[in-house]
Amino acid sequence: MLLDIQSEGGDPALCSAALSAARQAKYPKPPSQAVYEVFKNAPLDFKPN
Repeated sequence: MLLDIQSEGGDPALCSAALSAARQAKYPKPPSQAVYEVFKNAPLDFKPN
């Protein structure tokens, strides 16, 4: 479950596409509370080739 997502700048088209994809993705339930705690605020960097 995705609770929040935000862009921190960069190419507007890439940011828009990344945000849209992240909102539409299906995320598996974490196997434990410990795993959830590690990944709950995980940053993702998207960069064009």
